[in-house]
Amino acid sequence: MVPGYLFIPLLLPYLVILWFLHRYRIWLLYYIFGSAGLAYLLTLFFTQVLDVRSLLASSVAIGVHSLLDTVHIETKVVENAPGVLLVLVLTQRIGWTILQIGVESSGLLEMIVLASLIAFYPGWKLTRRLTLGLIGLFLTWGANLLRMILIAALLHFYGKEVLVLAHTFLGKLVFFILTIAIYWALVTFPSLNDIEHHLNRYRFGRA
Repeated sequence: MVPGYLFIPLLLPYLVILWFLHRYRIWLLYYIFGSAGLAYLLTLFFTQVLDVRSLLASSVAIGVHSLLDTVHIETKVVENAPGVLLVLVLTQRIGWTILQIGVESSGLLEMIVLASLIAFYPGWKLTRRLTLGLIGLFLTWGANLLRMILIAALLHFYGKEVLVLAHTFLGKLVFFILTIAIYWALVTFPSLNDIEHHLNRYRFGRA
């Protein structure tokens, strides 16, 4: 990742190229370059310029702690250490195990990609993009929360030996499936509906 002070020098040529592609109606390249470039710039901005990683990780840790507390799985949020969650392990030697919520576990990258795809989706009004974008951010954050709850619960009941399986395989699999479902609901399914609508309008227009 490039340093934060290069954000503006990268933003300016990005906007110029976007203007050129839009001006000459090169729509496919406009969508690909716009969404990919926006995802990169947002990642740079939210990690190097306005670093939200600690805030987002802290929100996930607090959410996991609050929800697990309702089913009596004991966890603790470490003060002054955003994203660090202590999980009480019941098996073998009973004690606390640290669960670190970093960038990969915070869902930040997935939220940025989804927001970028929606932001440049062709033919949608700004209000629709904003609405679907906000819904997508909330759902992706919630999907990541479920992943971390699964990891913490497995760690609580089965001990440290299950951490690699829970985090690397089960947690990622659950989050991947939920993320694909969110992308389908917010991007793919509306796209198919739009295509069907245009085809029907074209068919009836020729009849």
